[in-house]
Amino acid sequence: MNTSNNPGDDSVLWAIPRPDWRQWERKHKAKLWQAVALLCELEPSRLESPRPSSTVPQSVSTTGKLDTLFTQPPPKFNSLLGLAKTGIGAGLLRPDKLDPEQLEESEIDLTVFASWANATGLAFPEGFPWQPEMNLQITGWPWGRHETELLRKLAHAADLFWKKYDPADLSSAPTNEQVIEWLIGEKVARRTAEVMATILRADGLPTGPRK
Repeated sequence: MNTSNNPGDDSVLWAIPRPDWRQWERKHKAKLWQAVALLCELEPSRLESPRPSSTVPQSVSTTGKLDTLFTQPPPKFNSLLGLAKTGIGAGLLRPDKLDPEQLEESEIDLTVFASWANATGLAFPEGFPWQPEMNLQITGWPWGRHETELLRKLAHAADLFWKKYDPADLSSAPTNEQVIEWLIGEKVARRTAEVMATILRADGLPTGPRK
């Protein structure tokens, strides 16, 4: 842990507990600033403005506003919040409900936020429940946000082996066996890998050696 006495460093992290992931993993949406706090491994309720009612557990509330008057968030939080707000302004991060006056209060889907954070190269804390989606815009998957472990591997294989396929250049197409062997390496059963490779195979592609 950083032990510097500089009040501007991340040593203030000790005063803000880690999120209760078991509570947060049940949620699908949050305020933008809350999502940033979770990415920083900070309990968002400790950064909220005081509320008149305590009937809603603070660990799962998404109704509070960011307290900018009395709390002192660590520099990492402020930096990432600024980055996220810039992402909204640039159209790279699309909130479900935009608050144009206070971007940090915009409501965001946490999977969408995770996808943006992953694309931006940000690290996820241990226990962070929401995983980034594959780049659905490239492949046009019909199942939207529904996913399973095998669907993720299917999408990954498509992106890895078929993204650069050119119908005018048959040598650019992978063989089924290449795809199968990769999937087996990802702990997919051979028979399942064979079916997945067939599903991914381009329509009308002739069999035989690539030329």
